[in-house]
Amino acid sequence: MAPFRGIFCPMLTPLNHDERIDQASLNRLIDFLVDGGVHGIWVMGTTGEFPLLLETERARAVALTVDQVAGRVPVIANVGDSSTALALRHARHAVEAGADALACTPPHYYLHSMDEVMTHYRALKLAFPEQPLFIYNIPQTVKVRMTLEATLQLAREGTASGIKDSQNDLQWFRSLAAAIREEGRESQFRLFLGTRTLIDVGVVAGAHGAIPANSNVVPRACVMAYESAVAGDWAGARAAQALATRYDDLSEVARGGSANAATLSSLKHVLRSWGIIDDPTIARPSRPLSPDEVAELDRRLQSLPRVPPGD
Repeated sequence: MAPFRGIFCPMLTPLNHDERIDQASLNRLIDFLVDGGVHGIWVMGTTGEFPLLLETERARAVALTVDQVAGRVPVIANVGDSSTALALRHARHAVEAGADALACTPPHYYLHSMDEVMTHYRALKLAFPEQPLFIYNIPQTVKVRMTLEATLQLAREGTASGIKDSQNDLQWFRSLAAAIREEGRESQFRLFLGTRTLIDVGVVAGAHGAIPANSNVVPRACVMAYESAVAGDWAGARAAQALATRYDDLSEVARGGSANAATLSSLKHVLRSWGIIDDPTIARPSRPLSPDEVAELDRRLQSLPRVPPGD
């Protein structure tokens, strides 16, 4: 599990107008992220719009990502869906493509119990025992919140090799990290925060890394926030985190639609303005930024540096 540390970028999925993957843009984005120093790629996560894409496009995204990354950093593929059968299908595609690890949300739509969720993860591990499996804890979208007891049990029995905790409950995460440390499981179970604004704080809480959406546009700042915190350079960590947060704040230009759509659309418009992707399309029904909102985003973007001071 040693390679699973640091900043794993939850990569956006560049789309054409028909909501199919734009391979050329995807390749440029991957190179931009790897050149920016990210320690890994998290593909088909929430930022990647996985619940809105066809199964064929999800599989294609993972395969294209693994091919373009070409072993430079580890690739974790999210295979979450509403049933165990569907998650197993996505997992099969990801394993065949060569993903280094799998991640999975609790199955969504129905309010599943913890025993059902644990059975779900065990089925995935049984089917693909060689791949590390990460729990993707994001109750604000799937309705099911992992309990500490269930998470620790999956870690103890070797079903889960790590977690991405995106619920923004630092107390819960700290409690999990303390239990993992006390049981001597830190080398077998990796702790990631799904946070855009608490990368440096996460290190204090016991995180092995973070999976922040804004690393799509300022990968170097996110990496510096993490690496500076690990080195005890808290001033450097704060400065890098502050810059990453300013890019996160660009989504505030949206005056309609969901918060998730505002984040996705703003990030894609930044990348389009830099020539990294060709099209800022987000999958329906998510609302894209309006022309006036894009103009305001471009105005704000002009005042932002792309790397922290002193880099």
